[in-house]
Amino acid sequence: MMFKYLALLLFSLNTKKNTSDRGFAILMVMALGTIGTLATAAMLAQSSTLGRNLETSVTISQQNLSVAQTAKVNLQALLIEHNQLLEYEVEDWVKYLKSPNSSQESRNFNHNLSLCREDSDWKKTKQRILNLAQQKMIDVPVGKFSLVDLQKVDSSQIIVTIKTENRRKNSAQYQVDINLSDNYLTNSVPVLWLTGKEQRGGIGEVNVKGNVWANDCSFPIEKVNLIDIDEHWANYTGIKIPELPELELIKQRLPEHHYFPSITEEERDDNDDDQEETISLELPREEDEATEKQGIKNVYEYLIDDIEQIDSLTINSDSHGESVIILHIVGDTNISEIVHQCQSSNDCSPENLIIVGYEGSKMCLNFDNLGALIVAPQHQLGIKNKNSDQEVAQFTGSIWVDKLSTDGDCGSDQVEFQEAWKWGDLPTQFQSINPIPKLIQVHLRDSITPDS
Repeated sequence: MMFKYLALLLFSLNTKKNTSDRGFAILMVMALGTIGTLATAAMLAQSSTLGRNLETSVTISQQNLSVAQTAKVNLQALLIEHNQLLEYEVEDWVKYLKSPNSSQESRNFNHNLSLCREDSDWKKTKQRILNLAQQKMIDVPVGKFSLVDLQKVDSSQIIVTIKTENRRKNSAQYQVDINLSDNYLTNSVPVLWLTGKEQRGGIGEVNVKGNVWANDCSFPIEKVNLIDIDEHWANYTGIKIPELPELELIKQRLPEHHYFPSITEEERDDNDDDQEETISLELPREEDEATEKQGIKNVYEYLIDDIEQIDSLTINSDSHGESVIILHIVGDTNISEIVHQCQSSNDCSPENLIIVGYEGSKMCLNFDNLGALIVAPQHQLGIKNKNSDQEVAQFTGSIWVDKLSTDGDCGSDQVEFQEAWKWGDLPTQFQSINPIPKLIQVHLRDSITPDS
């Protein structure tokens, strides 16, 4: 349109003879040219402003997303290292951390979180958790973030809402999905669980194909000789061994001939009091009775009460069909030879032999191969190789004891441990432990509120 007027004015200049008209037309051309230039400049400026605004909007969104991704990594690292937090409400984090001695639950919470940490490291971690729980802004390299909400959807999913703030003070909110496995029954049972204090000596050159747990920080987990370091690990745990089955209740249900020795203290000859009791056993016997059933398996239980020396102990866990043999051992004992054998061609299942130790301090076992679950939290256990034709004694299953002795007359480090079970394979009384769920996936959703 502008060029049309210019053309008309130029035509008037060429056709009109009047000088004053020609001068007027020139002035009009100049005025319209100036107006056109200003309009074009204004349009260019507006276009540039729109471009800058769009670019700024994209930059804000990218910056907030970058903060959210960094926050997700930080949150994931914290919850993997301290996944005990997922067992509690956020309000409890603050309550227990601020009043660590207010209750047994509070003491357990703080003990497990601070387990085997230097004081300075624990102080930083504690403040980090408090800041998160109290919705304070936490600095990250690209901005800040805070926890807005943490909601349990079900036993396997938690949704976390976080608020982000970039360096320009623009904010947004994001959701983080945390998927976790609380079905610990499918997780591996540690092949060796050491519960006692003063474990600085470690377990020597013992070979371990499985996980190792230790309750005391003096145990040198870095020195455990793991056969496969990519599949297994040694670590500290605040989890406690569950209570042992009630011994008095066990005694009430056992047939009299399932006791060893089978005579009462009152019937013993006074002259035999100072003599060392020895015995050889092969179990179960034809006359023995099942005390209960585990699924389709008969369970045979026996009480070995204060017998310091057992010359030989042979367990046939399939002589009466596939059965579970449980030995309740009271006091110290030394078994010169223990054999878990099966009449079938299949290997004996370790879950079919359970040894539970009560009220003792030492248990010495001699074998070449043994599959079993041994739970004796008060005992120091020693193992020696019975077969001179093989380099090491081979154990398959799980051992939960105070300490493993690897030298002296009771034990040796010429032993190889191999993991065999998932938690679901164990008897129900040993499944009440409920280890803390393992975090398996953390996923950042798109922004749930506009960037501002």
